[in-house]
Amino acid sequence: MKHLITTSFLLLAMWLPQKAAAYEFEIGGIYFMTDMWGEYAMVCDKGEDGPSYSGKVTIPAEVTHDDTTYPVIRINAYAFSNCAGLTGVTFPASVAVINDHAFENCTSLTTLQLPDVLEEIETAAFEGCSGLTQVKIPAGVKEIKMWAFQNCTGLTDVYCFINAPYEMTLGYNAFYLESEDYSSRTLHVPAGTADVYHDSDWNDYFGKIVEM
Repeated sequence: MKHLITTSFLLLAMWLPQKAAAYEFEIGGIYFMTDMWGEYAMVCDKGEDGPSYSGKVTIPAEVTHDDTTYPVIRINAYAFSNCAGLTGVTFPASVAVINDHAFENCTSLTTLQLPDVLEEIETAAFEGCSGLTQVKIPAGVKEIKMWAFQNCTGLTDVYCFINAPYEMTLGYNAFYLESEDYSSRTLHVPAGTADVYHDSDWNDYFGKIVEM
């Protein structure tokens, strides 16, 4: 029994999102770390000093550190979480993944223009961004994981450019509201796809689905 309990706790610890590791270097007020193979850079948080970003942040497409240039292709877990003073973020065309809880509770964000090459929006990436009113989701997104936009209470318009929603994964409660009142929300979709979206899980989170 003791072994079973210990194993269960280990599995739970592995499943739950963990706070990102400390940054390796800072450039222009943005904190970065590299992947274990040194192939690319990730935007990350400041570490134990807490929230570090405010105002409008422009993320570069590449950074140079110790004479090595890295493309910036990922926003790391918790990178901007709880940065209530963050009012805007400009993504480079290189970012393909936004990790777990990356922008959780960034309550001053109002709009999002996500990069065209984006493929994954991971668990709770924008959960609790109550000031967010508009999101544009590019055509190449393959997965929006559970709770990604949960309790974004101010969200009224989502412009989704995905042509085949049945070919991507929409996670559990991706756009969930505790009030379960979605009447003020509109999902804007590509021409000719409204019926498909009406028959998909997307329909659960929007009062209207209209074609662009």
